Amino acid sequence: MTFGEIETFLAGFYRRNREMWEQTRILGYIIAQSNSTKKLKQTDILRFPWDSEDIEIKDTSVSDEDMKRLREMAKQIEKTL
Repeated sequence: MTFGEIETFLAGFYRRNREMWEQTRILGYIIAQSNSTKKLKQTDILRFPWDSEDIEIKDTSVSDEDMKRLREMAKQIEKTL
């Protein structure tokens, strides 16, 4: 397994766990809100690291030099296959 495949696997694994935790938070929120007289937010029940306001946005742009390099690599791989 390559590092790229491992990174993709872990991202999917964390995403799946995140969905389960979000469901748990929603259930807790519904129960708490039905028993509360004041307006609650879901983050009042459970706060997760991904709730942070400091969301880091990754730059996914590809430069022209990278495109040329990747095209050359693809041509070399195509020749070997």
